[in-house]
Amino acid sequence: MRKIYELDKRDIVPTHAEVMAWQKMPEGSASPGIARRMDDAIRLFQELAEPRGLIDDFEAGGFPDIYKGSGLNAPDGPVPSVVARAEATALMAATMGDALALKCNALFKQGKAALGYMLNVVTSAGAERLGRGMCRLFFERLSSEKREIKDIRIQYYCPGHCGWHISGQEKLLAALHPDEIGISLNEHWVMHPFKSASGILVAAPIDVHRFRQSFSFCPQCKERRCIERFKLLEIGD
Repeated sequence: MRKIYELDKRDIVPTHAEVMAWQKMPEGSASPGIARRMDDAIRLFQELAEPRGLIDDFEAGGFPDIYKGSGLNAPDGPVPSVVARAEATALMAATMGDALALKCNALFKQGKAALGYMLNVVTSAGAERLGRGMCRLFFERLSSEKREIKDIRIQYYCPGHCGWHISGQEKLLAALHPDEIGISLNEHWVMHPFKSASGILVAAPIDVHRFRQSFSFCPQCKERRCIERFKLLEIGD
């Protein structure tokens, strides 16, 4: 079933700790000036974010065609095997609207680079929360039988991570048609509005989502988002 969601922005507002983590700074290490900037950026985020999401149920058997994209994926990677072992899958896209990126650009042009940078970081942390929110919505869509599977968890996997080349956005969005919520794709496979989220939602026992960071692309990865996302699965978030 295809459904568009008007999301509550309060659910995607990041905490100070999350914003600090995105800057790889220890929690509680912010100076008073940085803390004030975070507060200002979070207030702007609360004012400007317009979150919307789209979920469309999808049979895992059709995933290999989407995954191959333009043939630029790493020769190895965990996503195909994870999807193949799923109890249920869906395609998703979500956006926070265009006003946040426009405000970031305006702040830089006005000479307020520090606040512009902080708003950009807050938006990144909010996008991560947005992805988690889509996982929770997918869990609510599952049948009661599937929700009761032992240790079942929802994770999302997206082009640009874990060996799935960003060019995979093209086939993914062609299947999903997220223009209904204002998302488009440019010639470099980057979504507009900036920092939108897309991918495949996978419902599976937690062991299915576990994999070692030992693939060919792992040494070059700077984000290590898979580790942080799996930590949230472990605690049931």
